[in-house]
Amino acid sequence: MKLLVLAQTPPPLHGQSLMVQTLVEGLPAHGIALHHVNLALSRDAADIGRWRPSKAIALLAACLHALAARRRDGCDTLYYVPAPGKRGALWRDLFVMLLCRPFFKRLVLHWHAAGLAAWLEEHGNFLERFLARRLLGRAALSIVLSDSFQTDALAFQPRQVAVVPNGIADPDDAPPVRALADGQPFQVLFLGLCSEEKGLFAAASAVLAANRAAGAPKDAPKFTFVAAGAFAQPAAAGLFAELCHQFPATLRYAGQVHGAEKTNLLRQSHCLCLPTTYPAEGQPLVLLEAMAHDLPIVATRWAAIPDSVPAEASLVAPGHADALVAALNRLRANPPPPGTFRRHYLARFTTERHLTALAAALRAL
Repeated sequence: MKLLVLAQTPPPLHGQSLMVQTLVEGLPAHGIALHHVNLALSRDAADIGRWRPSKAIALLAACLHALAARRRDGCDTLYYVPAPGKRGALWRDLFVMLLCRPFFKRLVLHWHAAGLAAWLEEHGNFLERFLARRLLGRAALSIVLSDSFQTDALAFQPRQVAVVPNGIADPDDAPPVRALADGQPFQVLFLGLCSEEKGLFAAASAVLAANRAAGAPKDAPKFTFVAAGAFAQPAAAGLFAELCHQFPATLRYAGQVHGAEKTNLLRQSHCLCLPTTYPAEGQPLVLLEAMAHDLPIVATRWAAIPDSVPAEASLVAPGHADALVAALNRLRANPPPPGTFRRHYLARFTTERHLTALAAALRAL
């Protein structure tokens, strides 16, 4: 078997593109030969999901490149990441499958995003449902992120399903001591795409509410909040900037962080807060990054999150603002024992564990 990987790697940097990069760079060392064709359609976070005429040209060029590589390099298995429930992205996938799938012996679909099956039933027309089941159906293998994240894959009746959690590189440094010193505020970190659906404003509001409930002065908060990541919409960036202006001692935007700057935030904070309700959410890599640094987690019961975190994580129902505030207060008063989250990461979410499981699933074809 030789894999033709038709998927985007960074930029832009987000969970799906990073995991494709991990696959492309890591699978050959695990005995899986591959050729990568970069489906480079989006330039940055704001460009994801937007239509541009140049995207159609890039899509056609990538498909032709994939077909040429199939003939030249003997690739017999097409690897592809399906869209979430968005009409434009669905038609992109249908075009790719129509043009490329007939020329490959096997199709492997890796479901990083959620919602396509439900969207087709609720919003898709007859033609979209027919073509989606015809062109995405009966894949040789569907790869899913967790046991509870199989709805979309099963809707298209694959011949095999394999559960392969994401994995990230081990920072391999001793986690910091996170005990609060007298008078030190409890720092809550939000990391990822800065949007309402991802939970940015719910997390910031919970921090402000926790300070009000504690009677903390505006200039001496008991909880502080740092957000880091790209804004997909200028309106969201403007709204959060206004909040930071109103509460300068409590709220801060750190920009887009990478490398040592991101590591410092993960080490200096006291918890990661991700109250996401993003419809296409899968298994957010920021959770894995937090666990690798032994950073406690407060998040919503959403997508593959409950399957991904240890029992000591604080999970709340989506939209329950009071529960989110209570979770932050509990965590500040009673943090989990040191090492709890890092042990969970090491047992499940290292790059090596991910690649080993992924290679095993592909070899079973």
